Amino acid sequence: MSNNDFVDAKFQQFVQQFHTEEQKVLLAFYRELVGKRSIPYKIKDRNFTVTVQKSQGFSIDIEFQDVLIEDGRHPKEIFMESLRGERLSDGRYRLSFINGLAAQTEGQVSKESSFSFSALKGGVRLWNYHVHMFDISETSVNLPWKLLYETLEAIREKHTVLGSGYLNTHEQKALWIFKFMRPYMQLYLDPTTQIGFGKSTVLFDAEHVEWQLNHERMTQAAEFFAGLGLRKLSFSFSKLRWDDRELIQELLYTMRALKGNILFKTLKQLVDECGRKYDGLYEYDAEKNNFRSHVREKIQRVFERHGWKGLYPSFMNVTSPEFIEVSSIYKRRYTYLNEKLKFIYFDFLESVVDGKYYITPITGMILPKNRNIDYRKCTSLDCFFLDGGRRNGAVFNDLTISEDMTRKEIGRKLEQLSLVLDYQTGN
Repeated sequence: MSNNDFVDAKFQQFVQQFHTEEQKVLLAFYRELVGKRSIPYKIKDRNFTVTVQKSQGFSIDIEFQDVLIEDGRHPKEIFMESLRGERLSDGRYRLSFINGLAAQTEGQVSKESSFSFSALKGGVRLWNYHVHMFDISETSVNLPWKLLYETLEAIREKHTVLGSGYLNTHEQKALWIFKFMRPYMQLYLDPTTQIGFGKSTVLFDAEHVEWQLNHERMTQAAEFFAGLGLRKLSFSFSKLRWDDRELIQELLYTMRALKGNILFKTLKQLVDECGRKYDGLYEYDAEKNNFRSHVREKIQRVFERHGWKGLYPSFMNVTSPEFIEVSSIYKRRYTYLNEKLKFIYFDFLESVVDGKYYITPITGMILPKNRNIDYRKCTSLDCFFLDGGRRNGAVFNDLTISEDMTRKEIGRKLEQLSLVLDYQTGN
């Protein structure tokens, strides 16, 4: 999809009168708003500012300057239909549209509304992908891949809307991998897909995915998996069709099993680099920043008091497990005797849902077995991969802190967190 898709030809001609960056913003304005969603019709100091698009990776804002509403109607909210633009004889510009909301409430024939402006300013902000934009509380088993998919999709959307010039080298590499991983990640996250405790238990409906892989991308995938030491997957991508049942079962089960942690950590490290040089979502918003700073500082102090290692958002502790250690993983119960160590993790994910900021803890434990793994460098997300009951990860919804809480309510959540840490470390 390009910037011009779904944009009326006459409006495209109108857009050509502006500079290149302004053209991109105006085309996005048309594509994202016209006939799709209502927007606040707020004019402040004769400027009309609209958030055109917002994702985990970028946002687009447009400001129409020196605005005059020409038809005398100024509703609080508008739903633009049949948008058209023109250049006036005095050098100003005019946008005319049908307000779909007015037609619904007035019960009469739709009238055209319009406003003129002398100039516009388009702004593109690039984010660091740290703040997610879906409800984390509704995800558990598939959380690591849900987080990754959202970020990779945001990178793909950035490329689609803004072009390759807005992507750094890490984002370009991530997009290259996503081109062959995307359909399989979609299938993995599909609610109808079932993955049990063996490759033969993987059940899926391949028709739920739009396959857009060719021989070149299959070869790229084979080379990528070979580089990770995942030989079976490399062989499957080099010899089989992209929708072959054996290939899909092998990949989807790998994504759930411990080997999938290798693939996940490789992609996670890459997407962390993708946004390292960008600002964070909402860092320019003083109110949200004050909330985040207050909560981060309080969380850090709680973990320091309990002797945990790490800095927000990731913390780790090592304890001596019970003589009999019991772990329940996806309705299966595992029992271990006389284990020497247990690693416990707490991590905090930040998200914005319906304009409200959330800080949600996730927790995990590992009973170490592999001497080649540095468990001190793991996080809670590494605990979501099957390892015979030696790993267990979960979203801790009861300890979620939201932006609309009072400081007293936040304090209670932190007291609950303190009690949980006491329990997990046996204090």
